[in-house]
Amino acid sequence: MNAPLLEVRGLTKTFKEMRGWPIPKTVAVRALDGVSFDVARGEALGIVGESGCGKSTVARACLRLITPDAGSVRFDGIDVAAASASALRALRRRLQIVFQDPASALDPRQRVADALGESMRVHGIARGKAVTSAVLRLLDEVGLPPTAARRYPHEFSGGQRQRIGIARALALGPDLVFADEPVSALDVSVQAQILVLLDELRERRKLAFVFISHDLGVVRHFCQRVAVMYLGRLVEEGPVPAIFEAPLHPYTRLLKSSSPIPDPDQAVALDLQEGEPPSPVDPPSGCHFHPRCPFVMERCKVTAPALEEVVPGRRVACYLFPTSAAASGDGTGPVLAPQ
Repeated sequence: MNAPLLEVRGLTKTFKEMRGWPIPKTVAVRALDGVSFDVARGEALGIVGESGCGKSTVARACLRLITPDAGSVRFDGIDVAAASASALRALRRRLQIVFQDPASALDPRQRVADALGESMRVHGIARGKAVTSAVLRLLDEVGLPPTAARRYPHEFSGGQRQRIGIARALALGPDLVFADEPVSALDVSVQAQILVLLDELRERRKLAFVFISHDLGVVRHFCQRVAVMYLGRLVEEGPVPAIFEAPLHPYTRLLKSSSPIPDPDQAVALDLQEGEPPSPVDPPSGCHFHPRCPFVMERCKVTAPALEEVVPGRRVACYLFPTSAAASGDGTGPVLAPQ
């Protein structure tokens, strides 16, 4: 079996913030709490969850845009956290990100040609006319005309700006792209166009993606596997068809039932849970989801369940599902809780 392209183990990150009035106090916001996952070469892994659950922090920690407190990130066997300045510079060519807001991600004072060509010059990939030719090829690849090279970001629509952001991420020929809510700020019709573009680029360039989104429909269309986050922890991970057809964790079921279905003839019963999502400043003990869980048990309030494989290819952090080894001596898998 081939080694994963990206291996993340026990990623933890806590931010310090000043909160309160009139006398502010320093509080700890635990954004990531032991996050672990793998991404194979050419695979698209979706990370979904409510706003504030830590999805974007995962991307920034993996890229070392922020420094995690604990855990490891290995890209193609290289420890990203321990990489020297020169090694990290080389990794930047292979690890890229597409940001959520294309307007703020682009320098308004730079023409598109400069925004796309700058990284090539910095990394010594091309010089002079070769940069111009490479920029024109990138624009053509993302569906923009050659005249776009001479224009500024404010002269484009939101979808066109996101295409420029994608072109900039592709400029160095990466192996893995983090897409942080790349279509959430766009109209629905434009979302579809950008998703088709990303899908084509993945096939053509054999790219791997970590696709971060709160939109389950987008993840279902684009990704092969999905990891569900809740308050800084992964609670379920598995293949997209299995997760969407038969979600196991109660939180994943809640997400699925809350996702609108564009079919007026199909009745939808929302599985609404009482209570508000807890604050990451003061998360619940044990399983973070237990105050909202309809299947809560006493041990859920004391000890957080580990994210373990319950059937081949599916991991769940829930006491409702014993591991495959514990549930069946012959490896046939556990008895699952009723849907």
